Amino acid sequence: MWVCAGVTAASVFGIFAPSIFGMDGFNGGFAISFACIILAITMAIVTIMYAGRAKSLDTMLDKKDMLVHWTYTAEEWQTYTQKAYRADTRDKWNLYKLVMGITVIVCIGFFLFHRDSGIIMVVMALGLGTLLAAVILITTTYDHLQNENHRGEVFITRNGAFVNRQLHLWKGWGAQLDDIQYNEKDRIIEITYSIPSTTMRNTFTIRIPVPAGQDAKAREVIAQLNQIGGLNTEPQGI
Repeated sequence: MWVCAGVTAASVFGIFAPSIFGMDGFNGGFAISFACIILAITMAIVTIMYAGRAKSLDTMLDKKDMLVHWTYTAEEWQTYTQKAYRADTRDKWNLYKLVMGITVIVCIGFFLFHRDSGIIMVVMALGLGTLLAAVILITTTYDHLQNENHRGEVFITRNGAFVNRQLHLWKGWGAQLDDIQYNEKDRIIEITYSIPSTTMRNTFTIRIPVPAGQDAKAREVIAQLNQIGGLNTEPQGI
């Protein structure tokens, strides 16, 4: 939030910088001012968004509006870390296969009916596949290292969750809860929520381990979140 606020302030200064330093408007001054106006507006909006997230995080860490705060033994957290890593990599690589499968079909169609365009599409598909694979490797590895390097701690409120140094919010800015399930075998709550983007809603699933002896509390939390999200009030088991 503070970084974005600093960029906003610098951009506002940049709007007037050409006049302050005597730069000719027709020799780049107007272009700099215009670019800074766009950047200032954009970063001001982003600052407001991060301010809301920061406030939500402060509320969680101050244990206000708290549904549950869980900590874990080293053994519990290590077991969860391995299961979460396997599930995360499985889900992302399955999505990767789906995307690339559709891409291959499109490339074949272009190649059959317009070979020149097909060659271009193949090159683009290779680039897309490489980029997506790199993103999957980086994100799954980073999350796994975060879990391994920091003993788990979870805060769950009515508006979101703070899961081992990662903030998830399903209220505000168009975000919404989509599904909640309780994996009784692995003792993991799976919460799916979505947020709007420019063309569609982006969906995220977070996995929260349930400490030993906390099954009743877990079902209570799930029931409350289901009511908040307008979902099925009966916790679903998988």
